[in-house]
Parts: sequence; structure tokens; C-alpha cells
Amino acid sequence: MNILFFRRISLFYFLCCLFLFSCASSSEKAEIWKINSVSEIGGNPTDVVGNPNIVKTEAGGAVEFDGKKDGLLVDKNPIVGLNNFSIEVDFKPFNGYPENNEQRFLHIQDPENEARRILIELRLNSRNEWYGDWFIKTENQDLALIDSTLTHPVNEWATIRLTYENGQMKGFVNGKQQLTGDIEYLPIGENGRVSIGTRMDKRSWFKGLIKEVRFSEQAST
Repeated sequence: MNILFFRRISLFYFLCCLFLFSCASSSEKAEIWKINSVSEIGGNPTDVVGNPNIVKTEAGGAVEFDGKKDGLLVDKNPIVGLNNFSIEVDFKPFNGYPENNEQRFLHIQDPENEARRILIELRLNSRNEWYGDWFIKTENQDLALIDSTLTHPVNEWATIRLTYENGQMKGFVNGKQQLTGDIEYLPIGENGRVSIGTRMDKRSWFKGLIKEVRFSEQAST
């Protein structure tokens, strides 16, 4: 009698814990933006710069940027209110060296506050290679994670990710950690926007394809 009772209590406790864990997991804030349209992205309106093209690729639909005048400005800040976050981009860079060897292809900022911004960038070299550049800036400090020896081939699909958690920024390529550094992130507010394919002030243009951008509250690896 007592054994059966305790078994039922244990099962009830286990099911409660499982339910609470499931609720906590489902409440995690996350957004997935398919970059297969120029008029809207993730249900949000866009401002179109130049003439970015919707294309079909071996990896699915994507938008092609010419590296000269193409960009998209999305009227949304998907990481608003988050203290920890992950930003991930599936993209295929083309060779643009040396004309545009510095490409800032994802930029989050409130247009009225240049002191706070986040950028995911790449650099090109003369060997048909690229390497990542992850950047956070606030009124108090800024941090760029960049290493020209950590290279990857152009004309191939890749996934680049920036994470921030507990005062630490990390940069990843294809799931492998590249660099890490310490900085105190200060939130970008509700008026923040996301620029894709170019820096928000229309320079440092990206040349290549972007297929998807993901934002998540989960930054741990």
C-alpha cells in the first residue's frame, strides 16, 4: 500500500516537472526569418535599397545582393527585451575582393541612437576566402571579434552566429566557436531595426546570397 502510494507520488512529481520544463522551453523567445521576399520579412515591412533579387538556389529560396547598392531594412527589433541572445545567418558570400572586402551584412540599431549597435560582418582576402567579424558597441565600450587567420572559402553556404550571454560575446562559423570576448551589452530598444545586406547607413555592401536569419533567447552552446 505504502509502496504504491509513493510510486504514484513519484510519478506525479515527475510529470509535473516535465510539464514545467516543457512550458519553460516553449516560452523561449525565438524568431526565424526566411529571406525569400523583399517586400516583407518575418511578417515585418521592409524598406528596399537598390534591387536585391529573389532567387532559387540548391538550398532553397534566398535573396541575392550585388555588393554595390542592394539592401533591406526590416522594421523590427527581434532581440528587444533580451539579456542573452543568439543571432544566426545562413548565407553564401561571393568573391568581391578588393572592391568591397569589408561587408557589414547584418546590423541592429535604433536609427536615432548610434551609440548602441550590433553587427555581423565579414572580410575578404585575395585568396577567395572570408573571415568573420562580430561587433557590439555601447556608450561605454565596444568589442570587435576578428582574426584574419580563421578563413573560409567564398561561393559556399555557411552559417555565422553571434551570441551574447552573461557579459560575454562569442562568434561561431558552421557551429564551431571562432572567438570570444567580454563586453557589457546595453539593450537596443523597441525602435531598433535590422539592416540586411548592408550597414544601416548604406555602406559596406554585401555581395552574395542570404537565405535565413534566426534570433533566439538561447545563447548557450
